[in-house]
Amino acid sequence: MKETKIASLTKALDKAASIDEKRLAHEIRAIGFACRNCAQCCRAEYGDNTVFIFPFEIRRICEKTGLVREDFVIPAPSEDRDSEGNIHTFEWVLRKNGDCIFLKKGLCRIYECRPYICKTYPFYLMDGRLMASECMGLGGAINYEESMKLARLLKERCIAEIKESILLLEKFNGFKPGGKGNICVHDSDGEHWI
Repeated sequence: MKETKIASLTKALDKAASIDEKRLAHEIRAIGFACRNCAQCCRAEYGDNTVFIFPFEIRRICEKTGLVREDFVIPAPSEDRDSEGNIHTFEWVLRKNGDCIFLKKGLCRIYECRPYICKTYPFYLMDGRLMASECMGLGGAINYEESMKLARLLKERCIAEIKESILLLEKFNGFKPGGKGNICVHDSDGEHWI
């Protein structure tokens, strides 16, 4: 089962690597996007502002800010439990105090090292197709250079997400009890008991 999933993800990785960035940029321009710097995507009052974050992104934020992981991430919500009642979850999410904890006076404090999900918002790829979340900036004018930059980031994000899934599966040993703590986060670095 695990090997089958990894094989499937490896095929998806090959497909993602062949994404035509120019075609993707053309689609982005057809939809249109101009960020209004409104920070609605970071605010709880406008919907679900949950940001999933990968270990390599956590490390980058730690390096740039001097923070430690526990300062700004928590385990992703989960109801999965092992035989002893420990919670098991996959990946991490940014902490929130309603709004994103990095949002200060309408500005992102980690803008230069923000996660892919933030860099590419409101766009994402689903099975290689461009999708867009609700955003006031949709429909705005975007030039070729900016659409190409966004297309490259979307492709990088897609590849990173698949690679993360493969690495996670390679290290995943099931929901086995026994760690120190009652929550186990599974990610590409292994198990983290909290």
